Amino acid sequence: MSALPRSAGPALEPVREAIRRDAEERAREVVDAATRQAEDIRGRAREEADGIRSRSDADGRDAARTEAALRSARLRRRAGGIVLSQEEELREQLRTEVLAEMAQLRTDPRYPRLLDALRAQARTLLGRQAQLEEAPEGGIIGRLGSRSVNLSLPALADAALERHAGEVRTLWQD
Repeated sequence: MSALPRSAGPALEPVREAIRRDAEERAREVVDAATRQAEDIRGRAREEADGIRSRSDADGRDAARTEAALRSARLRRRAGGIVLSQEEELREQLRTEVLAEMAQLRTDPRYPRLLDALRAQARTLLGRQAQLEEAPEGGIIGRLGSRSVNLSLPALADAALERHAGEVRTLWQD
């Protein structure tokens, strides 16, 4: 496998930019879908929390203050657990959707250019002697001695989600 000459970098910039724009557009679509799903989940969680609060109020009128306080605390914890569970479910669903989008990149006619760019990145990180192979799920895995770099599509998707974790978290927070 021969490396691209250094002068090829600027020539690849339009390809990189097109792939970046396409990925950003796909990411926006995924985030928009996730936002809609988050609103739906928040609405259901609020309805459940409202139902829990109503039951808690009725229990408080019928029971001693101490018992009502204990029940209310348990119900609030349960409601919080439900919200946390639904947030985790949404996070995992978003990850699944991002991974599915990344997998579709393999059918994109620009995928070979993306592989070339990933190979170049692996060599930049590890050195020209690095052994590179295409990852089964797409992308590149590079090794040089005890060092390795994972530029597979799932690893890149996970890294992108991690980089944007704060933005993703705001999708379901008030």
